[in-house]
Amino acid sequence: MNRTSWLGTIAVAAVLLAGCGAPSAETQNTPEPQHTMADGTVMSGAEHGEGMHEGDGTHDDGKNDADTASMAGPSDAARMVCSGQVITNVKGIFDLEAAPEPSSSWTKPDFACTYEIDGDPLVLNVHDATDETEGKKYFDELKASFPNAESLKGMFALNMPAFSTGEGEVAFLKDGKTLHVDATGLSGKLGQDGDMTQNDAAYAVAMAVLACWTEHAGH
Repeated sequence: MNRTSWLGTIAVAAVLLAGCGAPSAETQNTPEPQHTMADGTVMSGAEHGEGMHEGDGTHDDGKNDADTASMAGPSDAARMVCSGQVITNVKGIFDLEAAPEPSSSWTKPDFACTYEIDGDPLVLNVHDATDETEGKKYFDELKASFPNAESLKGMFALNMPAFSTGEGEVAFLKDGKTLHVDATGLSGKLGQDGDMTQNDAAYAVAMAVLACWTEHAGH
């Protein structure tokens, strides 16, 4: 990407100023995201953590961990993309009337969160690596998979490895974890004024997540 539009820059600034402070009343009332299990079963966030027998690696349905790998669970940083202030910021970025109710899936080490924006998918994926070397390798391979990927530089990269396709996909690498935002599925007029591009949208949403990651880095 050769430039980021003024609209995208303004949206980012607004998100960063909002930060990831204490949840508002609206955030507290936001339904918890759902989780799609390995067998296709959809579970609520509360149900997702139930059914484990301590120490034996099995679940109430008799399946072992190999059969239900998603029960291993993503990190707190990964789960942030589908909860709390990020949901509130997505609502604001797209000028939605109500807070979206995202769905999520976990196939170790990838946590994916999908928001429906006027019926179209906005997909956030976190490659939840625990080893920074492995995480950097994944980021480099992801970037190489896009022929039109260009590194973000200066203030737009926030001093992190980052790239944009210029067509609605952006990715950042922080602490070994790759955040990949795909807004290519969005259509129609986006944002308050209807002139936000897919790339503006992906970048603004990525900033919303990174603001949360930065604020909670020491927690």
